[in-house]
Amino acid sequence: MKRTLVAPFAMALLCGLSTPASEAQEAKSVLPKYASFAESKHAFDKSVAPLFAKHCNGCHNAKISEGELDLSMLNPDMKESTSAGRWALLSKMISQREMPPEEKQSLAEADVKTIADWISAEMKRSGKHFATREAYANGNKVNHDKLFDPKFEANFDSPTTLRRLSPEIYAAEMAKAPGVGQPFTPEGKTTFRDMGAPKLDEPTTALLIRNAIQLAHNQTNFKIENGKMKAIGNLPQEFAKLLDENLPLEDAAIIAAVQKQFASVLQRQATKEELSRFTALFHKNAKDAGRVLGVRYSLAAIYLLPESIYRWELGSGPVDDQGRIRLTPREIAFAISYALTDRRPEAWLLVDADKGKLATKEGVAEAVRKMLDDPKLKKPRIMRFFQEYFGYDKCREVFQDVKVHKSHDPRILVEDTDRLVEYILEKDQNVFYELLTTNKSFVAYKTAADLKKKRAIETAKFEENKKKDPEKFKNKKLQLPGRSIYEAYNLPDFPDTQPIDLPAEERAGILTQPSWLAANSKTDENHAIFRGKWVRERLLGGVVPDVPITVDAQLPNAPHHTLRERMKVTEQEYCWKCHIYMNPVGLTFESYDFLGRYRKTEPVLDTEATAKNVNKKGKSLGPIFKDLPADAGGKINESGDPAIEGAVKNSVQMVRKIAKSGRAEQVFVRHAFRYWLCRNESLGDGPSMQQAHQVYRASGGSMKALIAALLSSDSFLYRAPSPETPKAD
Repeated sequence: MKRTLVAPFAMALLCGLSTPASEAQEAKSVLPKYASFAESKHAFDKSVAPLFAKHCNGCHNAKISEGELDLSMLNPDMKESTSAGRWALLSKMISQREMPPEEKQSLAEADVKTIADWISAEMKRSGKHFATREAYANGNKVNHDKLFDPKFEANFDSPTTLRRLSPEIYAAEMAKAPGVGQPFTPEGKTTFRDMGAPKLDEPTTALLIRNAIQLAHNQTNFKIENGKMKAIGNLPQEFAKLLDENLPLEDAAIIAAVQKQFASVLQRQATKEELSRFTALFHKNAKDAGRVLGVRYSLAAIYLLPESIYRWELGSGPVDDQGRIRLTPREIAFAISYALTDRRPEAWLLVDADKGKLATKEGVAEAVRKMLDDPKLKKPRIMRFFQEYFGYDKCREVFQDVKVHKSHDPRILVEDTDRLVEYILEKDQNVFYELLTTNKSFVAYKTAADLKKKRAIETAKFEENKKKDPEKFKNKKLQLPGRSIYEAYNLPDFPDTQPIDLPAEERAGILTQPSWLAANSKTDENHAIFRGKWVRERLLGGVVPDVPITVDAQLPNAPHHTLRERMKVTEQEYCWKCHIYMNPVGLTFESYDFLGRYRKTEPVLDTEATAKNVNKKGKSLGPIFKDLPADAGGKINESGDPAIEGAVKNSVQMVRKIAKSGRAEQVFVRHAFRYWLCRNESLGDGPSMQQAHQVYRASGGSMKALIAALLSSDSFLYRAPSPETPKAD
């Protein structure tokens, strides 16, 4: 693969050339507006229904219902039905040309626009949110038993990768330039965020160019005083010589500047070919854009080289006797550095690469262990793995009414769980088991002591005032800071020492931490389906089928029933084929509420009492609730491990059983593999994964040992070559 200097679009801008207008710059179409359903229905009957009749109804009707989609069941009045979600998904499938299938007559571009515009306009009229359900690439679809069967043989197929940098890596590289924007965003269709494809669209490219120019400007900032150049900030001497218009633009000076920039940006020296090309570029840009701008544009182009934007893992050399090519030592150095640090390699690691110390599996493992054992080296990707694997940090995204929960602070809950993970990693023994079973917890560990002092002062002050004026304070209640935090752990106050042992019958590991429970809840109620889906996929390694297009996935709005009672509708034959994987394990968390508080009862609306709760004029005084027993019984089913299957009384019992399962431990290894290799596994990765699991067990459950095994595995170090790669003699 030829390493081009920069994309033509980028180069055109950097060289001051014009580019043709893109489709993204064209005027946006104006959606129709419907004041009433009658107007919307008229447009539907006139424009949309005929297209369905011609292209869609033949396969999607009451008799055939291909893909479980019957278009006659979709109500065009989205305000008076629950069809909006299905219409949104239908619009996505048509717009992305997933419907009609290739063998059928395709829709013209204008027809696709007609359908999509009508759906969007009707949603706007009905006040529905245009949301679609995104299916993600589920690595669990790879057969687990074959993957961990030493006797099963599959072709090695670890693919070559040219993947854009993660947002975190790019941000770390750009930290030297305040105000530089982040152009990359995760795709959201994969288990972990840094598993996306290398897509660079035009808006992203434009931002990359602006960032590069800003960086180059920061590097070459100066002013003229008394006819002399004066540097603003740290202006390298190599760049100053090029900016000084009193000096000739000599090739030697250009080469010195290019090598300086290459060392800074790419941590390597430019090749002869690159020096030749950049020398010509400097001269051309200086001629076309002027000396200063030309120099800046040329320096900026180095920030747009593929190595500055992509992770380069292609391998090199002949194919070995197993049909593989190995990553180059430099590629390995960058790969293990990016795997742990979000930064380019340390100097010693590149030296090791140059000296051939990364030429063996053992040498790579030694380098990884050296990085893992270095207390001064920041390794943010390790903590990020646990945040993304468990997903507890998402509790910050769940809206909570601050008026109702005044001291609820999801940020603190996440910090507590982060600290618990760190605490377990510090011991580095039986990590997976401890993460699922420990009843230890940190509770506002950063601020608990200060909050306790503040609470004691406010309590004393309140009692003193109440004693002075009992009548004034008769009906007043003391509002103490941080109450929701310690109440989330069912504590009467903040603990004096950290970590604290919570009741073993109430808490067991990360899945009973308030952060995880709140992350898998709605604004004001539990979400057993979210919780069950997580257990099924992340612990049991199962696959929950995607929600069919004909299903709205909404539970009945019946506040007078418990969540378990409302979920009875999912036990119908049509729904149960999916919910059999989620309900039995998800409902075990009904021992907790949506804020993560342990409970024995569940509040439901008391319809009879509420009806009577009126004033003299018959106006309602608000709802009245009653408590019913919280039923947290469930079942481990369809797990693939007969030893752990059967009824459980609650989530604590469930996760403790799963934590002992060797299969669940393997599922954890699979997820670690996906995270650190930034892709889903295939059957060809079986030997690498089996060895990593063996190392984990032999080390007594050490996370460091597991990471070192993964980052020195054949799947990490080798690639399946492309057909044109030469084979060894």
